Amino acid sequence: MRIIADTGFLVGYIDRADQYYQWAIKMAQIYKPPFYTCEAVIGEAAYLLYSKVGVQAVTRLLNLLEADLVKIDFRVENHASRIITLLQRYENVPMDYADACLVVMAEQEKYREHTILTVDDKDFRIYRRNGREILTIDTPNQTRK
Repeated sequence: MRIIADTGFLVGYIDRADQYYQWAIKMAQIYKPPFYTCEAVIGEAAYLLYSKVGVQAVTRLLNLLEADLVKIDFRVENHASRIITLLQRYENVPMDYADACLVVMAEQEKYREHTILTVDDKDFRIYRRNGREILTIDTPNQTRK
């Protein structure tokens, strides 16, 4: 099973003062790294961490990438039309760019067996993989394991 990391999980994992810190640490123990994600999530997480904690937190995020605990496994240029389709389909939710990238990741065959670690359970319960399949998620509100 491949684990897909959303922004809230990564922020919680790095920022000890974050409300989701304990949940993120528990998830990292249950689902062993590496965690897979996309550039958009790294960008969101870096922005939030810098805003809340400062450059030290962004450094910790980048250290996770260097240590291969978090891996970027998505190339936007290969999936731009699908991302556009999802953004348009879920415009009323609204779906953001990073969420669209994660849904497209989950649609890939290598992620057939996946779990998305997210604090955004409301939206990820609405999104559908391949138009109709429910995404497997783990959230602070309802942990699967």
